[in-house]
Amino acid sequence: MLPFSIGAGTIVQLLSALACFLAAIVLPEQFPELKGAGQYVLAGLGILFLLAAVLSVLLRRWISAFAQRTGLTSRVLVPREGLVYLGIMLIIAIAALTGGNPDTGNMLLLVFGMMAGPFVVNGWVVVGMLTRITVSRSVPAAAQAGTFFTVDIAVRNERGFLSSRLLEVRDIIQGHRIQQQAGVTFVCVPPGQTRVAEYQLCIQRRGLYRFGPMSVSSHFPLGIGERGHAVQQQDEIIIHPTTGFLLPAWRKRERNLAESIRTQNTRMGMFEDEFHGIREFRSGDNSRAVHWRSTARHGQLMVKEHHQHRQGDFTLLLDLYAADPSAESPLEKAISLTATLCLEQTRQSGCRLLIAGQRLDLVETVGSSGFREAALRALAICEASSEASLKDLFESVCRVPIASSQRFIVVTPRPDECRRTAAAIARQYLRNEGLLTGRLLIIASDAQHLAEVFSLTSEDRTPATVGGPYA
Repeated sequence: MLPFSIGAGTIVQLLSALACFLAAIVLPEQFPELKGAGQYVLAGLGILFLLAAVLSVLLRRWISAFAQRTGLTSRVLVPREGLVYLGIMLIIAIAALTGGNPDTGNMLLLVFGMMAGPFVVNGWVVVGMLTRITVSRSVPAAAQAGTFFTVDIAVRNERGFLSSRLLEVRDIIQGHRIQQQAGVTFVCVPPGQTRVAEYQLCIQRRGLYRFGPMSVSSHFPLGIGERGHAVQQQDEIIIHPTTGFLLPAWRKRERNLAESIRTQNTRMGMFEDEFHGIREFRSGDNSRAVHWRSTARHGQLMVKEHHQHRQGDFTLLLDLYAADPSAESPLEKAISLTATLCLEQTRQSGCRLLIAGQRLDLVETVGSSGFREAALRALAICEASSEASLKDLFESVCRVPIASSQRFIVVTPRPDECRRTAAAIARQYLRNEGLLTGRLLIIASDAQHLAEVFSLTSEDRTPATVGGPYA
């Protein structure tokens, strides 16, 4: 928690108001001609100064934002300790001015002067502590929700002869419905050198989070005055969704789907791989692959050769429909399952990802590592919507050629509507409806069905992220 502090301008306004009120009381006793109108003028000035001080405290946030927009990034503050020190000084000053004994009054004024000296010196020193000081921040590009990551803060003293001491750097982290503060303290930064400190964060929810602005301040040496300086460096970090473990029930469903596709391809006379060319028959070749026209032309058995087609043979479809998107969504575990599948399947074959939420996102990147990063980023920033469209989702699938080994995994909170929509779109866009509906595995995103195939804990698991970015 930050210490309570008031700007130096507010302190000046309060002191001016107090001086006006004291003058309205004390001066008429020594100068009778100031009674009446003079007292009212002094009291009115005191009220104006007091009103300005109160407004500066109440509107401090807006005044600070305006100062940052206009480039006024430095200010002098009086912390809680300084306020106590000033309060004692004011009590001594009032006692010296209103006391009846001149000797006692002079002694109190001497004490007041002795206390004012350190206050002024401390003010000059804290101003010097931040002269020619530069601050920078280093943030990782991404991290996983629920894990700690490190943020480095570097402070460089560009002066040639004076060290900076007791520098405190405060940082602001803003993101999904949160605003946090973190800070580090530098005891001493020698002239011409750089010191680096770090703090650790653990963000529990996926999303895009922003760092900044930072503020650097010092209250060296006495702690009764503080100077703050704003640093406008802005950084971002992507917090990826939490990944978990696929359970044996998922493996069983996946094998059943693969077997169903092989049976379907055999019945339709399709090969699982792409046609590549014609070559001579070799021992062990499938007799059904013989190309009879080429055999007759060459006078020997010729077979069709197929090369494996791995790009895009696994398509993940995530439906982020929510009747009330502002509420805490139960779809977070569904997003974690999708992230886990992206990491798992890219180790075995190509993969595509489509997300229907506030907008329709397609992730299709060449290379498994590039796809993982793009998919995790898309899953980190996607948001649920009451207007998520299954029709657009399946139309995007049917607009591109479907490979013979293509599989479609749909994670959705509305499985029945999903089946109807998939069948309708397949009849509209495809010559054979089974190319889509016969290769479709639908996983309901309610807690009961997700618990059958996926777990965020390590119990009863099949590892899914070995080799991934968090392994």
